[in-house]
Amino acid sequence: MSRSAFLRLEWGVSIALTAVALAWGAVRQLPFLSARPPTARDLLVGASTGALLWLCIPALRLSGDMRRVWERVLVPFARQLGVMDVIVVALLSGVTEELFFRGVLLAEIGLLASSLVFGALHALNVPYALWATCTGAAFGMLALERQSLIAPMAAHVIYNLGALLVLRRWHVPPDTPTDAPGNSPTLPRS
Repeated sequence: MSRSAFLRLEWGVSIALTAVALAWGAVRQLPFLSARPPTARDLLVGASTGALLWLCIPALRLSGDMRRVWERVLVPFARQLGVMDVIVVALLSGVTEELFFRGVLLAEIGLLASSLVFGALHALNVPYALWATCTGAAFGMLALERQSLIAPMAAHVIYNLGALLVLRRWHVPPDTPTDAPGNSPTLPRS
């Protein structure tokens, strides 16, 4: 998938997630539409959580399956993105996914189920699906604890920003075969 095709997909998915979340929230009168005003503490707690999660990213490479996806798919793909692309993708996916997964699904099906759905939809492979389920649960706990979507949105944006920047700069050993990004079965959304 080319850079421009991915960015169009990101915008399309983000607009769709926002529309579904807002419509679903309005019909079901979900609390995120009448959430309390955001505070600086929400942003700080969220950004700190995102940074802590971001620091764990290299541990994912302990799994051989994850290391192969990292080196053959994610690194070559992320290198196509410019810094502004990374910022846009991090903001779009972090804000819109939290609006849908924590703003709608958390309220409708609970922490565990919404985290499992989040993990399943981020399933590059089994280790990453498990990681995404755990990060989804962390974002959900932030939303519940802070009674606001601002903290999980900030955490998600910071995590995505850090992950994409790490991937853009990661050194892949020269003898590692890389798959063309267009041949990968699933590209990262967040």
